[in-house]
Amino acid sequence: MNFNWWTFALQAANFLILVWLLQRFLFKPVKAIVARRKEEISHVLAEASAEKEGAERLKQELEGKRSQIDAERQKMLDEGRAQLSAERQKMLEEASGEGAKIRDQASKRLDEERAAAGNELFERTIALATNLAERLLRELAVPSMEQPFLGRVIDYLDRLPAEERTKLTSRASAETVLVTTAHPLGAQEQAQWHEQLAKRLGTDLSIEFSADPALIAGTVMTFPHAILRFNWRDSLTMALKEFHTDEQPR
Repeated sequence: MNFNWWTFALQAANFLILVWLLQRFLFKPVKAIVARRKEEISHVLAEASAEKEGAERLKQELEGKRSQIDAERQKMLDEGRAQLSAERQKMLEEASGEGAKIRDQASKRLDEERAAAGNELFERTIALATNLAERLLRELAVPSMEQPFLGRVIDYLDRLPAEERTKLTSRASAETVLVTTAHPLGAQEQAQWHEQLAKRLGTDLSIEFSADPALIAGTVMTFPHAILRFNWRDSLTMALKEFHTDEQPR
């Protein structure tokens, strides 16, 4: 077998031309495509990674907001419970206060009713006692009962200051002094009354006598400027007024 250098040279040249053509028209474009595709893949991977990071960050933000919402909701629930508890406590206190007020009013009204009933019973008792005393005194009254009241009149006039006695009788000479007794006085009794009164009020004293059974016992002396009362009717009336005054609420 003969080796032909020309044939080898041509084949080598053809091989180099083929390699150059493949390099220029196949390997280089394919390499560019692969590089571009690799770049696109890297870009896509970077975007995917960025999106993943964004998604993770969004997830964290959502979890934070959810935690904040949960905290706010819990806070609102706690505030609502506290407000409801405060309002319930306030309602209980108001109800308790209203109940105490009603009890106080009822107790006060009951006390007033008891006091009114007690006052009414007391007044009836006093009125009954007064009526009984008056009836008893009327039944026991006799003409001789007027005489002790003369002693009371004389004792009162003796203890009366001279100035007051002068005022009492300043116009007695010009006017008449009326002596009213529960029972008519006899001539001797009238003379005794006139004598005792004249010693203390003046000898020129003009006296008239009259009778009023309503006095029960005793006398009423009517002067020009004053009235002296020494009788059981006025004493009973005064005692009844004092009872009422003592029982008035302070």
